[in-house]
Amino acid sequence: MRMSSYLRDGFVRLELETDLPLPEGEGEDFDRERHVREVKQAVLEEITGLFDATGNVDNRKRLFEDLWNREKKAGTAIGNGIAIPHVRSKKVRTTMLGFARSSVGYDWDAPDGKPVRSFIVIVGPSFDSDLYLRLYKEIAAMFKFDAVREQLEETWNEHEVYQLFDGNY
Repeated sequence: MRMSSYLRDGFVRLELETDLPLPEGEGEDFDRERHVREVKQAVLEEITGLFDATGNVDNRKRLFEDLWNREKKAGTAIGNGIAIPHVRSKKVRTTMLGFARSSVGYDWDAPDGKPVRSFIVIVGPSFDSDLYLRLYKEIAAMFKFDAVREQLEETWNEHEVYQLFDGNY
């Protein structure tokens, strides 16, 4: 499957712009749950903007809410610095794939406790579950390879990202 055909121009952000204060220690005033919630909301809002800029989103705010509600149901961090936020929504016209990265990394409640640096996002219309599920399955298989994760963390070239999503790793 050529995943890059769903990862179009503008869907790659090699450094997230979300600027949140890092947690200041783990003292008794630190509310980690609140911090993680704020981080997730801010990152998902920025990612929603990537999709909205394509013109294939009917309502940016509702798409964000759909992604956020999906994240609240079950976290999308899979470990090794990767999260795969995904949702089927009535607010998108076509299935889209996005990639965003943070060199700092964010606390995303990953099962291994590591910060998430790479976000692979899938949004698709409610009526197209087959393609949506095939993309999710391909992405999950792709990240079994350490080399793919390392290349995504190290590249500063969008073209290399597209190649990786076409299985050229």
